[in-house]
Amino acid sequence: MARQSGVLVLGVLVAAGLLVLLALAVPADANSVAGLQRFRRQSPWLHRTPTTFKKFARLQHPGVAGSHRLQAIATNTVVPYESSKETTTSRPTEGPEATRPATRSRAFYNCMSGCLTLSQYNPVCGTDHTTYHNEYKLECANRCGASPRVSIRKSGIC
Repeated sequence: MARQSGVLVLGVLVAAGLLVLLALAVPADANSVAGLQRFRRQSPWLHRTPTTFKKFARLQHPGVAGSHRLQAIATNTVVPYESSKETTTSRPTEGPEATRPATRSRAFYNCMSGCLTLSQYNPVCGTDHTTYHNEYKLECANRCGASPRVSIRKSGIC
């Protein structure tokens, strides 16, 4: 009987030891699972939060001569909107409005996007002060009903 209980105790100790080894060998987090690790490696920015995009700066603390620690500085690059106190009732002068290109209809832009032209980038400036991708796009604007008709004002960007 003593021999059987000794074998039983030895078997329990061996089983407990195997369970401990198994627990240490099995990964504890989901990142080490092969499928998830591959997914996270492909998209490192997917699970980031806005706080991980902080800028870092070296701060020297007074009194500590050799201390060079990097510390995150929360920065806000968006300038807050401040409404003007005075209201304007006058209309803008005709000068800046005359140089602005005329707004076009949705049908015009649909026609322009459906135009088959060369994809070569050789910009031209039209008489409507619009830069066209190339002279064929300018001709396409005329076919789509640009009024007044557009011609080449100069080569290059307006």
